[in-house]
Amino acid sequence: MWFIHNPERLKTEVTDIEALRASAPWLVIATPRMMPGLQFAVDFDMVVNGDALPFTLTYPAFFPETPPSVLPRDGRHYSNHQWGQGGEFCLEYRTDNWDPAVTGAMMIESAYRLLSGEQPALDRRAVVPSAHQTTLGQQLRSASCRAFLTRGLRDYVATLESGCGYPCHIVETLGPRRTWTAYVASIGPLATAVWQEDTIPPGDSQGSPGLLVRLPSLDGVVVSELEQLDRIVASTAIGGEAPANDTATSRFTVLADATTARFYFSFFHEATWKLLHYRTIDISTETGTRLPESYAAMAGKRVGIVGCGSLGSKIAASLARSGVRQFVLIDDDILKPGNLARNELGAESLGAHKADALEERLRAVAPNVTVEVWRVDLGGQESSGSTATILDALAECSLLIDATADPQAFNFVASVALRARSPMIWAEVYAGGIGGFVARLRPGIEPPPHAARRQYLAWCRSQGVPWHGQGDDYDAHRDDGPPLIADDADVAVIAAHTSRMAIDVLVRSDTSIFPHPAYVIGLAADWVFDEPFDTRPIDFFAEGEWPLPVSGEQAGAALEYLVSLLDRADDAD
Repeated sequence: MWFIHNPERLKTEVTDIEALRASAPWLVIATPRMMPGLQFAVDFDMVVNGDALPFTLTYPAFFPETPPSVLPRDGRHYSNHQWGQGGEFCLEYRTDNWDPAVTGAMMIESAYRLLSGEQPALDRRAVVPSAHQTTLGQQLRSASCRAFLTRGLRDYVATLESGCGYPCHIVETLGPRRTWTAYVASIGPLATAVWQEDTIPPGDSQGSPGLLVRLPSLDGVVVSELEQLDRIVASTAIGGEAPANDTATSRFTVLADATTARFYFSFFHEATWKLLHYRTIDISTETGTRLPESYAAMAGKRVGIVGCGSLGSKIAASLARSGVRQFVLIDDDILKPGNLARNELGAESLGAHKADALEERLRAVAPNVTVEVWRVDLGGQESSGSTATILDALAECSLLIDATADPQAFNFVASVALRARSPMIWAEVYAGGIGGFVARLRPGIEPPPHAARRQYLAWCRSQGVPWHGQGDDYDAHRDDGPPLIADDADVAVIAAHTSRMAIDVLVRSDTSIFPHPAYVIGLAADWVFDEPFDTRPIDFFAEGEWPLPVSGEQAGAALEYLVSLLDRADDAD
């Protein structure tokens, strides 16, 4: 209760309003009162064009740091500068320009200037300019049906012949609070589309056929009912293969000119046709890119991720958002309720294989993603044939990432990296949430993965500090207290560091912003870490000669020997 903590301000507010009533003939009543919840308010009447209009000035709990509100006591709509029927007035002093020095009397004066300016005489009305700029979010609060106008759609529609209709494919998704959002996914017959949207992830919606009608201009085109829309469509010469709507119970229609588009959805309900208008969200003029130009190179890179658990799922999603468009995902586990505490996936994926669910997640966060999924436990009890096939798939990748914290899986990934001369990153989250580890291994620059792993383990032993951070799970058990558990924030930090290093490898190749190939990252004052965010670099050293590329002479000799073996086998048969 602000007036308890600041009684002098309360006295000032009441005194100023009384002084205003004494000096302003248009303010005829000003009565303080206490509203429910011990909220201080002042009821006042203003005379505008001979009519006494009733209002209430309501002081918020955080006054004077926040402004009071002026609302009509009779629930009427008096002004174009009012938040809906019976709503609060948008005055000269608002939340976006508020100063604690402004008083309630000044708010009442502002309300009078607004109403007398809009109604200068009984038979006249005027427009009071607005200083209030509504955001896109404010404009769409009451719009449950929305549609995107992208730059690609706008530019392609500008090339179409005016006065024609074109079959199109509309994708619509159902979002929070039953918000329907649509966009044109393609133009032309679905099987042979002449244009496709490439900036919006398709998600899991199959979409619906629609009709795009190209008009010379949408200026003056009014569609308030289905009959008007049908007349526009009927008067347009249909070019190409238009969707058959005569038997459909619902259909999309898009009216477009060279600069904008309007979306309409008509459906048959309760023995009559109804029409929904979609609010167009114009994103066609957005010019700011969300990614550096160098990231465009990642679209052509293929990333293999072994382990789609908490760490691997976050890494995959981050790379997809950063521009990677080709993935190989390997994991045989399913998503259980307990995994929701740390995984990128949500409750809609419970019971599904993590790799399958992560594929859907990647398609939902980035457009044009291709994903190869293997529901296999690499390094587990799998057939040799399936393991060999997976290793072949990994050998085609531009970057390999081991997010399993499993030594056997590491051995397989490391072997592929060695044979295929592919860069490799491996990362682990230490049990107990004390931190984690991430390493980058590039062929010819860092030592082979197996040698690097031996050096990493030797570095850990050389610290001379007992370590409870190793384990198959994210919790560490101690005898002197409750188990320490790595939470989502711990995993997210290590995943972010891993993604950062992976992007560096994909974008820069032989150069790097990281002066060291490996880092242990502390998230608690434990083990070797003195405090949170205590990061220790590790430098690997050469261990033996890195395998050189096989020469043509060596390859010929090997093939000659292989042929001789096969010949001897044939002779034996």
